[in-house]
Order: sequence, then C-alpha cells, then structure tokens
Amino acid sequence: MINKLTLIIALFLFTLLTADIHISRAQDILRYNGSSTILKGIMYKAARAFEKKEGIKFDLKGKSTGFGIKKLLAGECDIAGGGRPLTDAEKGKGLVETKAFLDAYAVVVHPANPLSEITIDQLRGIMHGKITSWNDLNGPAGKKIVIISPPKKSAHYKFFKKMMGFQELPKNSIVVDMTPNVYKKVKTFPVSIGWLSYSTIMGKKDIKILDIINKGKKCDISPSSVRSGTYPFVKTMYFYTMGQPSGMSKKFIDFMKSDAGKAIVMESGFFNE
Repeated sequence: MINKLTLIIALFLFTLLTADIHISRAQDILRYNGSSTILKGIMYKAARAFEKKEGIKFDLKGKSTGFGIKKLLAGECDIAGGGRPLTDAEKGKGLVETKAFLDAYAVVVHPANPLSEITIDQLRGIMHGKITSWNDLNGPAGKKIVIISPPKKSAHYKFFKKMMGFQELPKNSIVVDMTPNVYKKVKTFPVSIGWLSYSTIMGKKDIKILDIINKGKKCDISPSSVRSGTYPFVKTMYFYTMGQPSGMSKKFIDFMKSDAGKAIVMESGFFNE
C-alpha cells in the first residue's frame, strides 16, 4: 500500500515538474511577426544581442505589417512590427503601438542608369504614368520606365501611394511579394525604378540610390536629413503588442530604446528619433 501511494505521489510530482519546465520554456521564447523589413533589417541582430543579455530565445517570422497584426490578434506572436500606426479598429481589439525608430525609403535604380537625382514632381509623374520613358529623365536612352513596387498590402506601398497621390500603378509595373525583394529585382533590371527601406540596401554597390530634389533642394539619406524632415520619405516604425507591453516584450522594447538598442538601429540602416 505504501509503495503504491509513494508511486502515485511521485507521478504527481513529476507531472507538476514537467509542466513547470514546459511553461518555463514557453516563457523563454519571444515570438516576433510582421514587417519583413524589420525582420531582415534589424530583428536578427537585435535578437542576438537581447538573447545574450537576457538568456531567452526568439521565434522570428515576417512577411508584412498586416500579416504580423493578424498573427498578434490570433495570439500567435508576442510582438508584431510594422511601418504604420494602428487603425482605430485594431486599437479597439486591444492592440497597442509603441514607436520604435525611423525608416527612410530609398528611391533606387540600376547602377548602370546615368540618372543620379530626381525631383518629387518627376517621381510623381512616373507613379501616375505620365512619365513613361527614360528619355524624359536622361536615363537609359529609348527605354520605357518599369516600376518595381513593394507588395500592395505593405506599409511601403501605402505610404508611397499617399505621398504620390496615385490610385493604381501604371500597367507595366511589377509588384514583388516582399518589400526587400525590390532590391533583388531592380539590381538585375536596367530600366527599373523602385523604392524600399534604406536598411535593405545600405552599403550595397550593385544598386543606385537617387538623391531627391525636394522644394528645389537636393538631399540624400543621412541622419540629419532624416531627423530634420528634409528628406521626404521617412516613416516611423512601430512595435505592436496585445495590451500595454509587459514581461519580456516590454524588456525587449525597452532594450531597443537603450543606448545599446539605438546603436543597433543605426548599424542596421535605420534611424533614431
């Protein structure tokens, strides 16, 4: 009888112990989903630094801002990331946004393209289909302009659509499946032009970033032009959580706002506010 009771108690204690281990392991994994630009641009590097500091693991996935928000609402991630504020409907479901850092959108062409700068009006003309030939911009002679666009559900697309005021892209435009793939397409397509996060192409020699002429003044992408608002294509990037950030999610967000986190932001091609 005693042996049987001892066995029952032992089994009960073992069950509790293994349950505690399972819970502990689950708590030691921080799940991110959302913007592929944030994922590829900064999360891998930030996760390594935070893991070293706190001893936790990350489950990193990404596709788009909207995709991450859906996963967050479904309870399938702890933090989502994206390039737009939450809608009232999303806030009504309990989501909270936290400003993370700034992202500058680079306008890019193939490195063989002789063009080095473009005005806002010229860019708007391209997006509206009114400027269709590189001859009008002293680009590749006799060639039609082909726009390489981020996915239509991405914050990059929606931001540019609002800035440029177009309803639909010209018919010969190419829309990629993930924003970073704009880089892969433009660098192999001599007659193309596109836009994407500066973080994706910082330091790369196989693509050309155009200077932007804004209100008669030429500006490139730099910390001063981004922070001052001189460079026109700048977006705030966000982390989203279900409710106010708490636990490891809060620790990670706080880490990203620390000096160590801010250094990672700059090293990754993003900008601090």
